[in-house]
Amino acid sequence: MEVPLTPLRFLERSEAVYGDQPAILCGPVSLTYAEYARRVRRLAGALAALGVGRGDRVVYLGMNCHRLLELYYGVLPLQAVLVPVNIRLTPADIAFILADAAPVAVVASPELVPLLARVPLPPSVRHRVLAYRGPEGELPEGYLDYEELLAAAREEPVREVDERSVAEIFYTSGTTARPRGVMLTHRNLYLHAMNTIIALGITDRDRMLVGSVPLFHVNAWGTPQFMVAVGGSQVVVPRFEPESFCRAVEGARCTLALMVPSMLSALLHFPERKRYDLSSLRSLVLGGAPPVPELLRLARRELGAECLVGYGLTETAPVVSVATVKNALADIPPEERDRVQSLTGLPVIGTHVRVVRDDGSEVAHDGAEVGEILVRGDQVMEGYWNLPEETARAFRDGYLATGDLAVVDPQGYLNIVDRKKDIIISGGENIASVEVETALYSHPAVLEAAVVAAPDERWGEVPVAFVALKPGAAATAEELRAHARDRLAHFKVPRDVLFLPELPKTGTGKIQKAELRRRYREERGLT
Repeated sequence: MEVPLTPLRFLERSEAVYGDQPAILCGPVSLTYAEYARRVRRLAGALAALGVGRGDRVVYLGMNCHRLLELYYGVLPLQAVLVPVNIRLTPADIAFILADAAPVAVVASPELVPLLARVPLPPSVRHRVLAYRGPEGELPEGYLDYEELLAAAREEPVREVDERSVAEIFYTSGTTARPRGVMLTHRNLYLHAMNTIIALGITDRDRMLVGSVPLFHVNAWGTPQFMVAVGGSQVVVPRFEPESFCRAVEGARCTLALMVPSMLSALLHFPERKRYDLSSLRSLVLGGAPPVPELLRLARRELGAECLVGYGLTETAPVVSVATVKNALADIPPEERDRVQSLTGLPVIGTHVRVVRDDGSEVAHDGAEVGEILVRGDQVMEGYWNLPEETARAFRDGYLATGDLAVVDPQGYLNIVDRKKDIIISGGENIASVEVETALYSHPAVLEAAVVAAPDERWGEVPVAFVALKPGAAATAEELRAHARDRLAHFKVPRDVLFLPELPKTGTGKIQKAELRRRYREERGLT
């Protein structure tokens, strides 16, 4: 008899095998696997008592917290769907997501209650739950208390689930002008975890600092599944700050940490870092933007930790490739090793990647010819929520078309060289140039606008804008930035605005963004 592939099996096993071992360390809260599993069953019971059932969506809107790690497992036994929402989005985007997902329940941390008060809730929402009490200890009107619900609930056993049913929906934060809900199934999550465990070499000895990147972001990079699968510990901090990172690593003796390059750069330049004992770190898992080799070299020298650079998308749960060094390259010089480890990497097990020309044929593996990355694998999404036509357009001959442009070297390593859809990755967040351009175009003085990525030491990339004004119109760079700030999340606002009489175009009238990137680098003296 076939047993369905679902991450629920991971927690069942770890409760049985690692019951007295630490599962979650979150501030003053420490949960063993036995305690974690009991809370999850009570959460499932509490949600069932509220009428949550098959196919219902449950939204989490809040800070990093062990309650979200409980929701990752407490929603699924009911064959309901977890929808963690990016709290960095604008109220308009969050309102759109709530209307699109039509959840029956919203779980919010106290910091986000004022935001929810400004957002129209769809009629589908029957329950609002406060994840934990704030400093004042008050329960807002209309909210249920998370801990009180668990205390009153009976433990709900795991029901039989369909491995191909949707378990989670994650909304993209910039691939289009409107977020799209990526549907990940139980099977996707199970196999993604298994493949990532092999790629990263994770065991029950590991303690992963997971809260340094948002747990609501891109399936939390898969940590809620793969760390539970091996019986490792998840160490949660509310947000990344160099000092809180150092305190958590020293206090919990973390062996692994999730980071984006901008975080690693901030950590390495944190003046108080050497006061802390970070010697337990063996690896830093980097994603969100390509790092420069010098950053990896500095991390090894200053922290004694290797960097594992990964690539992925929301649509792939997310890991597609990891830049591990093959045994055939074991004896390469240190400088070459840093270069290899900074690449997009090798496809993880269970994943087939093709890099193709416009006609669908594969590029030469020469490290020079550029093509688009196509992905087929165990972790590739079921599709976009409520968007069957966009789902169909996303796939080509059974492969997910990523829109990322890359080369492949003779050893099979991928390396992204550009983004077909002009996505800007800033501090791990995706920014669609078209969304920023739309905001700029809404200013009455703007005739043309184009937004491109510019390199930034802290964030990896930041958006910058080129603008041509209407004849006779006037506007300053700060005026346009303020105009954009009223319409966009803060991280999407252009860092810089440059004015041109006319934007450069191709023979067919398309704006030449490659030329704009070149001009920006030249004007700002960047190499």
